[in-house]
Amino acid sequence: MVTPAEKKAVILIVGSLLVILIFHLAIQMAGSALFSHPYDPALPDGKLVVHSGTIDDIRSTWSGGHTIIILSDVKLFVPRGIDLPPLWIGDPLTAYGILSTFEGEKEIIIQKGSDLIPG
Repeated sequence: MVTPAEKKAVILIVGSLLVILIFHLAIQMAGSALFSHPYDPALPDGKLVVHSGTIDDIRSTWSGGHTIIILSDVKLFVPRGIDLPPLWIGDPLTAYGILSTFEGEKEIIIQKGSDLIPG
């Protein structure tokens, strides 16, 4: 038989789990935009940043099969294996990624294809 204290404990646990689930879903729906900073080369590496602009260039790396996108003079590094949406030079694009320095130059590393939003 379940005592009133045990019933109360179960209700509190289930309620807490529901609140956590709701917050988790809200954060997932908000996506990267909720936690990102506008791109600024003065930010430290490792920050989640957002940058919007026009695609100046799209090219593949010499080795590794990665993609480099130049977005309004900012380099985006897209690792091999990430599915890209259809992109064309001159298209507007918003990109979310991790700020990094490679060979002395700031770049944004894209984590997944949904972090590139055309339009």
